[in-house]
Amino acid sequence: MTRAATMVPAETDLLCEGCGYTLNGLPESGNCPECGKPIAQSLGTHRLAPPWEDWPLGASSLIVTTARVIFRTTRFYRTLRTRPDEDASLFFARIHWGIAAAGFGIAAWFHAAWYLSLFGRDIMQFRILIIFLPIVIALTYVLLAVTTELAARLTHWEATYRGLRLPLPVVRRGLYFHAAHYLPVALMAAVTVVGYQALREANVVGPRWAVIYLYVLSAEVLIGAAYLFKTYWIGMKNMMFANR
Repeated sequence: MTRAATMVPAETDLLCEGCGYTLNGLPESGNCPECGKPIAQSLGTHRLAPPWEDWPLGASSLIVTTARVIFRTTRFYRTLRTRPDEDASLFFARIHWGIAAAGFGIAAWFHAAWYLSLFGRDIMQFRILIIFLPIVIALTYVLLAVTTELAARLTHWEATYRGLRLPLPVVRRGLYFHAAHYLPVALMAAVTVVGYQALREANVVGPRWAVIYLYVLSAEVLIGAAYLFKTYWIGMKNMMFANR
């Protein structure tokens, strides 16, 4: 592992953003000898701060940046500056961890109440469980933060082992903005669980729908995991050879 680590390009090296080839000393008007990509496209002039960092911090910049991360993921990471101070991106992540934790926490609480109701009691008898909701949300927030840090360290470790330049601060920055992708997953879970319980209470669906509900919830877990990994990989791939 030590030998592989010494092969990691230095921060001052100019890498081709297409293939990672070292372009040091080559004219900016030329092309990458490895993949043919114009060197000018690897200088980093296209990488800018997102609205969250470029505009005064506020609701509008938060919404616009979140929308770009979710709906234009590849373009967002392909044009994202990777070396600024991470304080603003960490704040962005904390906001989205909090919102996602609320969604996951509400889904978990309603699902637990439904599960307890299977023992013959009405779900409304478990309103006392509401006191545990803030605890569930807080624990979910911590879990998201810890998982992000663990993923960042493992990603950096694997990249270093393979001789790829992905500094830990760069990986963290990418994952902090990736936190926006928790929102659709948390919303999907909350709508499914709360919606099913509301339909049960209104007697729109009967007991036989429980199996369908569980199948749908299980499918959402798999889809959500695949979605989060896919968007994570898009982010890392488009930051891997960034030069600024």
